[in-house]
Amino acid sequence: MDVRVLKKPTTTPRVDSDGDPRTSRSNKKGSAAQFSVRELGSSTWPDFERMVEKHNGVWGGCWCTFFHLAPSDAKQWSGKHKEYKEKLVRANRSHAALVYDGADVVGWCQFGPLVELPGRMRGYGDMDVSPPDWRTTCFFVDRDHRREGVAKAALEGALRFIAAKGGGTVDGYPIAIPRGKKYSSSFIWGGTESMYRDLGFRPLGSFGTSNRVMVMRKVVRSR
Repeated sequence: MDVRVLKKPTTTPRVDSDGDPRTSRSNKKGSAAQFSVRELGSSTWPDFERMVEKHNGVWGGCWCTFFHLAPSDAKQWSGKHKEYKEKLVRANRSHAALVYDGADVVGWCQFGPLVELPGRMRGYGDMDVSPPDWRTTCFFVDRDHRREGVAKAALEGALRFIAAKGGGTVDGYPIAIPRGKKYSSSFIWGGTESMYRDLGFRPLGSFGTSNRVMVMRKVVRSR
């Protein structure tokens, strides 16, 4: 399934007859281009693999497996994160909205049900809320495409895929950045609070003992 989502618009997005919003962005040479979003799967694995290898495995060689790994699995797959990720993807047990600029993946938002993403759930023990149906756990953006709206395009795509899979409650874990504070883009693994608010998420509270990582929730209707 492919969708067109696109960089944070500066004008009202045009809506095609199939209901997909489209908007253009300007690349570094000033010409118009569009992002497209495809779901991670066997057919898109090579594109994802190429992107992750460009960034040395992302997050210190994690290969975006941190939330997949229950504590009982972490030791077994230590140092074999690429192998583990590929195994999950080819078994349809790992999902992400991949943002493409032309033929290249330039970022993604990982999402999935709790059974696929059991990691770091203990934070809910201190909150008087039920766990969600879905989680959007982490983002990564190519170093050459940061601050272009890739993360928002990825989150929009993830929400569309979730809607197509039946919808439900969706939680994200954005990082609350103090106003005026400088930060590294690599720090924002969970996205930003403002991005989630813009897409209709509402805060539930802090996640665990951290006052920087938030839990935000949205109900996504089935399509």
